Amino acid sequence: MQMHTLLTRQQAGLWAASLAIGLCLSLLCSWSCTQLHTGAALCADTLRLHVRADADTLLAQTLKLKVRDAVLESFQACPEQSQDAARRWAAQNLGRIQLQAQSVLAQAGAPGPVQVQLVNMYFDTTRYAAGSLPAGRYDAVRVQLGTGHSGKNWWCVLYPGLCRAACTTYAVPEENDLICGEYIVRFKLVEWWHSHTQSREDIPLTPAVLPG
Repeated sequence: MQMHTLLTRQQAGLWAASLAIGLCLSLLCSWSCTQLHTGAALCADTLRLHVRADADTLLAQTLKLKVRDAVLESFQACPEQSQDAARRWAAQNLGRIQLQAQSVLAQAGAPGPVQVQLVNMYFDTTRYAAGSLPAGRYDAVRVQLGTGHSGKNWWCVLYPGLCRAACTTYAVPEENDLICGEYIVRFKLVEWWHSHTQSREDIPLTPAVLPG
């Protein structure tokens, strides 16, 4: 009888432990899914700028920054209602952005080809002074200077924030919290998942504006 009682208590203890572990795993799974959903929404709610220099020479990098400044000035007119509105505006103004970039190069005495395109592409984790964007696939306006891809890139957030600190500029509080909060585990989860599951292939969203 005592042996039977002991086994019953042991079984009850194992059952309780199993239940507790199952509950913890369920909560962890639910929490993880929530964070991954927030990370995916963050990528979808962001429009980025990617300027690629032709080379790493002083001239090429200086021209890259001059073109960057011209593109950012253009985007002052970009609507701020949503990522979709910003993306539509960008798609409609790719030709104008290309002409501005070509004008900058010509004024600097270094005319050359410029290709402007709206793409969906993979970005590594990007850290800013006030927050970080996790690795993942984002829509981006890509400006390619020249024909080479060997130069250092420059990128920032066109929407929301226009290359300012992105904190507090997203409409969804959870997205602001993900990039500006202090919960490292949560950010690392999104970063790890995106870096291991998402393609590095660039997907054009509009035809390229070819060099004129």
